[in-house]
Amino acid sequence: MDIRNLEAFIVLAETLNYHKASERLYLSQPALTKKIHGLEDILGASLFIRGPNGTRLTDFGHKTLENARKFLSHYEQFKSRVHFDSKEDIIRHLYVGSCFPIHNYSQIEKQIADKKGNVVLALMTGLSVEQQISLLNAGMLHVAVMPLAAITQLEPKKIFTEKLVYIFKRRSHLIPKFRAEKSRFGNGNVPVYSSEKKDIVELTDCLNVFPIYTGDSKHLLLKTNDIMLIMEMITKNSAYTCVPQRIISSIPEYYMDLLEIVETDKKIELGVIWGKSIDDHLIDDVESFSALVANL
Repeated sequence: MDIRNLEAFIVLAETLNYHKASERLYLSQPALTKKIHGLEDILGASLFIRGPNGTRLTDFGHKTLENARKFLSHYEQFKSRVHFDSKEDIIRHLYVGSCFPIHNYSQIEKQIADKKGNVVLALMTGLSVEQQISLLNAGMLHVAVMPLAAITQLEPKKIFTEKLVYIFKRRSHLIPKFRAEKSRFGNGNVPVYSSEKKDIVELTDCLNVFPIYTGDSKHLLLKTNDIMLIMEMITKNSAYTCVPQRIISSIPEYYMDLLEIVETDKKIELGVIWGKSIDDHLIDDVESFSALVANL
């Protein structure tokens, strides 16, 4: 049986008009008639009755229409499965956005590849929340990781907590003052010479663009997501910053001897956001990424 004859039958059954059906199928009316007659010969019964009042389905045609739709539905699922299986050997690119660099994403890529095979994480770091949302809406990102406080209008697929640390230049005069305040407040929720309210406001944004401070008065030098610029500002200006703990693994080795990391009990929640439309053959990869990044 020619699937195209079955498709022609369904279109004609829906329109009950040979002219309209021919236009939808991009066929001439004689060619459409030939397809319907061919299908009737195979089935051994008439599907349509043509009369002065137009074209209508026979009782057999009504029953066949229902079965034909079911058959074509299964056929489309079959084609989709075959199409998916045929792509298993093709490299799949998963576009991921993040406010900050995380070297452990390479571990996620390896785990997904070991499980699913032939997948590459195209990671775009240093993006602001607004940039990531725009790229998600435009279909240029499949998934993004953002601070939860900045995405109140979006529904995250996964939520996880990130621990924060302070990074100072080694032997900075600010470190003992910071440790004294940390001891005073117990959990390190208030950094050097800052009000508790101000600190809370900054934490909702510090994974979007990192603030770089200097001096006892917590003077803001700039905000940036560039890890190299952050390190240069800290080492050359005796500045300091508050960043996710895992960002430490992204700091170039030659900077580490110049820095001092001070842990805190500060935490911030991150959300994993999916794009509005993701190709079916990437859904498993996106789900795997979301689960893995939330459990790093």
